[in-house]
Amino acid sequence: MSNDLNRRAEASGGFSRRRFLASAAAAFAVPQIVPASALGKDGQTAASERITIGMFGVGNRGSSSLSSMRPLTDHQVVAIADCRRDRAVRAQEHVHGFYAQRLGQETYSGCQIYNDFREVLARDDIDVIWGCVPDHWHGVVYSRAIEAGKDIYGEKPVTRYIAQGIKVRDAVRRYGCVFQTGTQQRSQSQFRQACELARNGYLGKVHTVEVGAPGGTSYPAEPPCDPPEGFDYDMWTGPAPYIPFDKKRCEWLAMYMISHYCAGFITNWGVHHLDIAGWGCPEVFEKSFEIQGTGVLPAEGMTDTWISWQMELVWASGLKMNYSNIGNPCKSGCTFIGDEGWVRADRNGIWAEPASLLTVQFKPGDFRLHASPDHSNPYTGHTADFFRSVRSRQDPISPIEAGHAASTLGNVSDICLRLGRRLKWDPAQDRFTGDDEANAMLSQAERSPWTI
Repeated sequence: MSNDLNRRAEASGGFSRRRFLASAAAAFAVPQIVPASALGKDGQTAASERITIGMFGVGNRGSSSLSSMRPLTDHQVVAIADCRRDRAVRAQEHVHGFYAQRLGQETYSGCQIYNDFREVLARDDIDVIWGCVPDHWHGVVYSRAIEAGKDIYGEKPVTRYIAQGIKVRDAVRRYGCVFQTGTQQRSQSQFRQACELARNGYLGKVHTVEVGAPGGTSYPAEPPCDPPEGFDYDMWTGPAPYIPFDKKRCEWLAMYMISHYCAGFITNWGVHHLDIAGWGCPEVFEKSFEIQGTGVLPAEGMTDTWISWQMELVWASGLKMNYSNIGNPCKSGCTFIGDEGWVRADRNGIWAEPASLLTVQFKPGDFRLHASPDHSNPYTGHTADFFRSVRSRQDPISPIEAGHAASTLGNVSDICLRLGRRLKWDPAQDRFTGDDEANAMLSQAERSPWTI
């Protein structure tokens, strides 16, 4: 690592050789014998050069993130924060077992667990925060990590509310943070191919974008009960309104369908394909549009987010986007339709008409999008791209502006449906045009002390 890179990393609040040396001294001090992997031999990254990571949240998404890191050698998970102690202990055991195997040791004990994420942020030997907490925590956790000088891999949507996302986006640039949004579809080749076909005119003029995402579901109300031992429910609730605990509301999938914690799949899942829409048609992110639509909410139970929806977004240029839950009527994924052809990509593949579009050889003068390192698992490729950016101090494939813009499209759709009328959104101002009631819904009061 060059001295210049170290200076730039220090200035921007990123990692530094000083931090690496501090973490290496604590995590890799082995009496008498130092494993070759700790010295950077056998294809391993030297301990002093590894990116040190604090994991926030190790449920479904956090556990998958740990697995996606395994093929990469340039990191070290040294801290885990989760308000469910059983999850934290399981993740710690996973990390210890993995690193013991990698280091050629019988045991390893370099990863600590915490209930309160603020204790992790106070450690100056940690370079990166991996944010896998529920959506309602994103704004608070990400903003505090940025202020603590950490780089962030932040799961999507960037924030639960648009106003929080504006603050996080602006703080990333103010503090020089490297922020990778967890919209890992950008690290799958078929999505990049579809977007490059759209952006380079191979479809002709793109006039319509269609986005289809999984719809929501409902859950019946559950009677209140005591949280299980080792579950700090007050911490889990955080900035959201405090509601008595029950056995479903904090679990997959119910918590994603309760508006206190998440806007529902119209944002939480839809953000993936909405992000691809903006990657292939920058106008989707950058220009004002009018939006209207219809949707169906649960008739009863604890959930209150959209089960189904049909949205129409229209830009001044004539570009139109149809956004619905899958089959209502949009197909899964993102489809770009031009006057000379169309292309659709989802996680299972890519399709086009004419089919010859799929064999197009891009020309030297064509615009090419950022490509992540090639890995069979897109999460691993997305992770590797983030690690590369932490070192280079350059933007990753899913920078904060794109993550916030894609999250905003979902949240604007939610607000439009709740108000039941046509709205106009101006991304340059981060506000609805001429609608005070809609603008009042850009934020919600945060429960003390969990404010941005």
